[in-house]
Amino acid sequence: MTGSVHPFNKFSNRSWLTMKNRPRSRTGKPVRSVDLFAGCGGLSLGVTESCRRLGLNHSIELASDWDEKAISVFSTNLRPNSTHIGDIKSLFDGEIGQEKLTTREKETKAKFPNAIKPDILSGGPPCQGHSDLNNHTRRGDPRNSLYLRMVRATEILSPNCLIIENVPTVIHSKEKVVQIATEHLKNLGYFVESKILWANKFGVPQKRKRHFLVASKIRKPEFGNIDELGTNKDMTLRWAIEDLEDSYDPETVFDSSATPSTENQNRMNWLIENEQWNLPNRLRPPCHQQGHNYPAVYGRMYWDQPCSTITRGFGSTGQGRFMHPAAYPGRTLTPHEAARVQTFPDWFNFKVQLRGSVSKMIGNAVPPFLSMHVSLVAITSIKHHNDED
Repeated sequence: MTGSVHPFNKFSNRSWLTMKNRPRSRTGKPVRSVDLFAGCGGLSLGVTESCRRLGLNHSIELASDWDEKAISVFSTNLRPNSTHIGDIKSLFDGEIGQEKLTTREKETKAKFPNAIKPDILSGGPPCQGHSDLNNHTRRGDPRNSLYLRMVRATEILSPNCLIIENVPTVIHSKEKVVQIATEHLKNLGYFVESKILWANKFGVPQKRKRHFLVASKIRKPEFGNIDELGTNKDMTLRWAIEDLEDSYDPETVFDSSATPSTENQNRMNWLIENEQWNLPNRLRPPCHQQGHNYPAVYGRMYWDQPCSTITRGFGSTGQGRFMHPAAYPGRTLTPHEAARVQTFPDWFNFKVQLRGSVSKMIGNAVPPFLSMHVSLVAITSIKHHNDED
């Protein structure tokens, strides 16, 4: 938006990240959305904040996921009108291109009438089958077909816009799911664009790369709209979490780190005491001394850089470079710190009870700042369309 300040840039990302209370919703005709494979709500939270910054109301008509704990967190924070807990095929089990609705699909439309013809249908199908963090045989993983469930859901619900998030290597899946999805969506009359985006270019303080497919019935999605909002200045780990150092509380799960083994505690202490960032080979476990390709494992994080991708393993030094850059005795990130790096605001309540559950939710989530920008691609065309109504 040459010559004017984009609405997004009138808001402080840092202030939003540290908010203790949820921002007040806008009024007026809402942007209606449905979130499948919803997890704890990172993608939908980004849509909500994108709408707020554009002065629009947002209503989540349906959130669905197989993980009951994740849907509980989603509901607490984002207040969807309806939820569904279960496998996606319990909602949409027909084949893409199949004209006749299955019995389950008819039941879905009858049970969730408000989910029909939403403005935005979004989802991040499980991506482990595509990820480079897995071996090459996973590219044929049955979970890869879940990507095409989003296309079938599009056939049934007929949204104005569709957003599918996944790892970049999804474009190389043996099943060619992105290519098949694109072809079918175009046959349904959608304009389809896809792009790989670096999260750190959109306010997320981590080097996380994700593939997004955006389809619109209304007009061609324009990723250039958000490229202009991207920044060459990376947000750093310090920017995200330095103020949380005094919040460490060993009596809580959310503000404490996982308890390491004696060996790993000694390794972390050595890094701090010797002012080192990478663990020497001689101090690694024998299984990580020969022929490893992961020098960041057991490493200490850097204050003044975006960190590497936050995964569900952020509580273990053996899973990546997840050691706090300054804390002594050495420790890994707390769930609160990891949530900040993922750009979940402080008001977002993870209802923490089990460390494993919250680590999984945080690590698997779409960073809200990234989804906030991607949803702008969809919302812009919806607003243009609605303004003409």
